[in-house]
Amino acid sequence: KSHAKKMPENGTNPGMLAATATMGLGAGFALATWWNRRLSNIGRLASRPSYTPGQVPTVPSGFGSKVHVFDPSKLASSYSLMISTTTPRPIALVSSRNPKTGIDNVSPFSYFGAVAHDPPMLAIGFCRNRGEKKKDSITNILESKEFAVNIISEWYLDAANQSCGNFASDVDEFLESGMSKEDCKVVNAPRVKEAAVTYECVVDRVHTIKNDSGSETTEIVLAKIVRFHVDDEVLVDGFDPLKPNVDTLKLKPVGRLGGNIYATLGETADIPRPKL
Repeated sequence: KSHAKKMPENGTNPGMLAATATMGLGAGFALATWWNRRLSNIGRLASRPSYTPGQVPTVPSGFGSKVHVFDPSKLASSYSLMISTTTPRPIALVSSRNPKTGIDNVSPFSYFGAVAHDPPMLAIGFCRNRGEKKKDSITNILESKEFAVNIISEWYLDAANQSCGNFASDVDEFLESGMSKEDCKVVNAPRVKEAAVTYECVVDRVHTIKNDSGSETTEIVLAKIVRFHVDDEVLVDGFDPLKPNVDTLKLKPVGRLGGNIYATLGETADIPRPKL
């Protein structure tokens, strides 16, 4: 049974929606240290400069001697700066179904983040091809008001990357990539069987972004998670069934950097919150 509901028209609280999308970027990776407190500091993080509360942070030699300030309105594109500085970004491997043709689609998007937990919400930015044509994923989502987000793990990174090709709308990327699929439980969308974690989502609202010239370039989707799929292999040992949590090292999440570069979890550091 679908949990889809009527979507508020574009422009509903645009400032709030854009802000939540921005704050959500990188949230998945920020949680990694919290879930893995048993780890010791290793590598570069262990040798970082010492710090005491109130101390001016120590910066690398030469840092701050020359700072470039860029006005986005004067640049040919802000794309390279955005993807090479907002890092690492968690990746939403979005799977959806066209309600008219029944064709399934799966593709990764890294303008993505968790933005709330009560209720669980996420935000994804879908940039249009060359600023004009909507991608198949957002087209399906606007039609069906529901979709799934699969978290990419190391073991199927190459297959997930294969799905980001510029395939025709009548092509099922599951077949092109080799990833397996099965239907979600409550939304009319497929999920990736190789994914250890999948969120079934329904659209809460969509905000369309316009550039300085007034052209529509991006849709930001704010969605509510209505079901979590979590493989037993990545849950922490002895998890609380009412407050389940995942062992991030078992999940082996993959993030996105600039260009075509991906990143694994890498080093972690347990830094307690200040006690006031």
